[in-house]
Amino acid sequence: MSLASVFLMVLAVGGAFARETRLDTLACGTHSMSPGERVAIQSPNFPSNYPNSQRCQYEITCDPRENTYLQFICPVFNLESSSDCLNDRLIVTYKGSSSTKCGTNSPDGTITTDGWTRLTFASNSAKTAPGFRCYIWCHYKATTPTTPTTTTPTTTTTTTTTTTTTTPTTTTTTPTTTTPTTTTAAPTTTAAPTTTAAPTTTAAPTTTTAVPTTTTAAPTTTTAAPTTTTTVGP
Repeated sequence: MSLASVFLMVLAVGGAFARETRLDTLACGTHSMSPGERVAIQSPNFPSNYPNSQRCQYEITCDPRENTYLQFICPVFNLESSSDCLNDRLIVTYKGSSSTKCGTNSPDGTITTDGWTRLTFASNSAKTAPGFRCYIWCHYKATTPTTPTTTTPTTTTTTTTTTTTTTPTTTTTTPTTTTPTTTTAAPTTTAAPTTTAAPTTTAAPTTTTAVPTTTTAAPTTTTAAPTTTTTVGP
């Protein structure tokens, strides 16, 4: 069951079709929309046959473009069928993709990679057909929760096989010569006895007061002996 069929079933209420909510159809040209909004596009003169030699291009952007995507629902799609869609066609372009639709090969169910698309309708000068009507929804991209990554340490056990080769050991005993040990006694130094000087006693200074002595010289009397001079004549 196509998405267009599901869309029509949603419109049915109690076995009868509910009246479609009025929705303005976009004219050819450039348009913008917001997340949660829906727009409609259709071939010229729809629901009657489109005229010959027609060209109509729609460029639709939903902002923010990098966080949104567009979804196509086309309840009606009937263009002239031709090999490689060289006659009447609808070219659907969005980021990373471009496809050409004709006949009943509808773009119904198309989901774009971001919030931008360009649709180009063209008819030749020969046959015509009823054309198409498509609804385009803008949705926010789902945010994928980040699951924490648990890293389990890897334990590597390495088994090493060790081969031990035992080489017989030959022990050669060398005779030991014992050299007598000469011990030289260090000369003994006798320390001279230490003489301890007797403590010196400092006598207190003695003050001697000399008594002045008075000497009285006795008077001396000198008696000169008389000199006798004898003169002897010639």
